[in-house]
Amino acid sequence: MKILWLGLALLFSASAWAAPAGIMARAWVVIDQTSGRELAAYQADLPLAPASLTQLMTAYVLLGDIRKNKLSLGETLTVPEAATETDGARVFLKTGDQVSVDTLLQAMLVQSASDATLTLVTATDGSEAAFVGRMNREAKRLGMTKSRFMNATGLTEPGHESSARDLALLSRALLRDFPERQDFFAQKELAVKGVTYYNGNRLLWRDSTVNGLKVGRTAQAGYCMAASAQRGDQQRIAVVLGGRNDAQRTQDALRLLNYGFENFDSVRLYRAQQPVKVAPLYRGARATVGMGFAQDFHLLVPRGSASRVKAEVITQQPIVAPVRRGQRIGALRLTLDGKPIGDYPLVALHDVAVAGIFGRGWDSIRLFFGR
Repeated sequence: MKILWLGLALLFSASAWAAPAGIMARAWVVIDQTSGRELAAYQADLPLAPASLTQLMTAYVLLGDIRKNKLSLGETLTVPEAATETDGARVFLKTGDQVSVDTLLQAMLVQSASDATLTLVTATDGSEAAFVGRMNREAKRLGMTKSRFMNATGLTEPGHESSARDLALLSRALLRDFPERQDFFAQKELAVKGVTYYNGNRLLWRDSTVNGLKVGRTAQAGYCMAASAQRGDQQRIAVVLGGRNDAQRTQDALRLLNYGFENFDSVRLYRAQQPVKVAPLYRGARATVGMGFAQDFHLLVPRGSASRVKAEVITQQPIVAPVRRGQRIGALRLTLDGKPIGDYPLVALHDVAVAGIFGRGWDSIRLFFGR
């Protein structure tokens, strides 16, 4: 896939627009949520303190537990003493309070509440350390190569770090893997014990297309944000780390989102298992085999250029049975204005067994005489 992406990257580099200007954060990245393609970045692999953006990984693990029925939104947890003694943002829970998982998750994501976070993770794993072990295993599985979590809250701790690219990868995974929970990340306010807490993501008020995700701040990390937005059928994610103040991180994230929407289109060319071409098949129990993509195929192109993309199907002839589902039997060659974008593997969409003796014999004759 690196070669395919290089062709697209070279195509973008020849475009007329400049990279986003005026971004002041220490590190940043903007990606297309659907394809995961990176649209622009600066020091995206620099390991930095992630502050409360850490809780995106905490949420990812907890939402997985909920899906596996190891935890329920409606169940009530008892607040342990250790949770009430933690530093950082809080919703001022008291030892012994009975609070629902639903409320605790909201408190973590809206207020970055460390007391709610510790109540959740100690209930699931018995200790924060055990839960953090799962966080790091999930980070590795997702490909977050620059991340090392030392706690579940994001409080400053030696060695606790992530990167803009890793956090964009995590943000995309949250939206992709738990679409039914997206409202948690778009919630503007939360009332706990008669006190109303407001989400620090100012973009939720400034731009109606913004639907998440999280902000964070510590003295070491500065002001951080992972922001997501959807405009029509287009989705983008921007991550900024090391901002100087709230206004700057908000403006930086909005500029990156706007850049992503104004300059690129993510287009679904083919649905999963949709035949791109039906090719002739020799010595098979059937005369043809469908070829396509195992998953939805999305193409990222410069804004307004999708109609100028040309496609050519290249088949590996002759195709001879047996054919296994998922076996590569061709390629989709894409060009834009005559310039190559890349060749994308096409696979068999179903198994085809070998034909009987008479079918094999007739196809052998056809192959011998050049079909």
